[in-house]
Amino acid sequence: MQRPSMIPLALIATILPLTAVAQVESTYDRVDLSAGAEREVANDLLVAVVYAEVEANRQSDAADQVNEAISWAAGRARGLDGIALQTMQYNTRPVYANGRRIVGWIARQSLRLESADQEALSSLLGELQQRVAIQSISYELSRSARTAAEDALIAEALGQFNQRATLVARELGRPGYRIVYINVGTSGGSPIAYREVRTFGAADVAAPEIEAGVQTLFVSVNGTVELESDR
Repeated sequence: MQRPSMIPLALIATILPLTAVAQVESTYDRVDLSAGAEREVANDLLVAVVYAEVEANRQSDAADQVNEAISWAAGRARGLDGIALQTMQYNTRPVYANGRRIVGWIARQSLRLESADQEALSSLLGELQQRVAIQSISYELSRSARTAAEDALIAEALGQFNQRATLVARELGRPGYRIVYINVGTSGGSPIAYREVRTFGAADVAAPEIEAGVQTLFVSVNGTVELESDR
C-alpha cells in the first residue's frame, strides 16, 4: 500500500499566511452612493371586468342564464378588433331560508376585457350593460410601455450614480473609482381603479366616462464604489 505524500511543515507554514492574506479583501476607501430617477407615464391600456349574476330556484336555470349572458358579451367583444378577453371566476352558491333549507341558487361569472383603444372599449361597455354589470374599470401600463419607460429611467439613474461617484473621487483627489457593488430597483405604476358600476339591464346605457391619467415610475440605484489610490 502506497503511503500518501507528506508536505513539509515549513512549506505549510509559508502557504497559510499567504492564503489568509489573499482571502482578506481590502475595504479601505469605499463609499456608498445612491441615485434615482422618476417619470410620469401615460396609461395606455384600459381594463374592465364585467359579470353576470342570476338567482333562480334551480341551480341549472341560474347557470344557464349566466352562461348565456357571458357568451353574449364575449361574442360582442370578439367582433371588435384590438380587444382581448378572458373568462374569469365562475361560481354558484345556495340561497338558504332560515339558515337551513335551500330555496334557490345564485350563479355568477366574470369576463375581463382589455384594449389600448379606449373609445372602442368604452363604447362596448355601454352596450354590454344591457345584460351584464361592470365590476371594475382600471387603467394600466402595457408591458411594452412600462419596459420602455423603465429602460430610460435605468439609464438616467445609472448616469446620476456615475456622476456622483466621479464627483466624490475628484473632490477627494482620487484619479477614479471602480464599482464594487450596485443594485437597480424599479417601483410604481399601480393600476388606477374606478369604483364599481352595477347598472345593467337597460335598453340603452351610456358608455362610462373615464380618463386615462398617468402613473409615476421610479428607478433607484444604490451601490458601493472603491476610490483608486492617488499614489
